[in-house]
Parts: sequence; C-alpha cells; structure tokens
Amino acid sequence: VAAVVLQIYLGEEFYRDAIEHCRSYNARLCAERSMRLPFLDSQTGVAQSNCYIWMEKTHRGPGVAPGQLYTYPARCWRKKRRLNILEDPRLRPIEFKIGESWY
Repeated sequence: VAAVVLQIYLGEEFYRDAIEHCRSYNARLCAERSMRLPFLDSQTGVAQSNCYIWMEKTHRGPGVAPGQLYTYPARCWRKKRRLNILEDPRLRPIEFKIGESWY
C-alpha cells in the first residue's frame, strides 16, 4: 500500500531509483560483512559465515504479476563439501612411538 502511495505522489522513476539505491547499499553492506567473516556473534554465540541468498542485478527479470517490478530465478540449494579429516595430511593424528627419547 505504501509503495502505491509513493508511486502516485513521487513518480515511478523516483521509486525505481530508491529501490536501486537500497539494493546497492545492501550489496555494499554484504560485501563489507563478507570481508570480516567468519566471526562469532556475541549476542547469539553463533559463528556467522558467508551466505548466498542475495541475487545480482544480472539475474533480474521483468515482473510477471501486476505491481511486481522484478522477478528472480529460483536458486537450488547445494550442500557444502565437508573436509575429510583423514585425507588432509595436515590434520592427520600425530603418531608417537613409545621408547624414543626427545633429548
């Protein structure tokens, strides 16, 4: 409802510019956050990591419903690859031999 009121009083071009400025601000904010990741959130105690829920401008399509400006394609969820600890030589358990002296 507020969007319709804005379009009537300020014009559609102003509304589109405001949406674009919002998008660029959010993109810049997310880029700055991803540089600092991962970090531990002090409020929740959860380690924050990068996410891929944001779409680029190139993914935009025209709106299909009345009053809809843009549509975005659905993104498939993919499970992240987990590091196999036994295959990484840096993370193998240290082998100790009994009977050897260190000095």
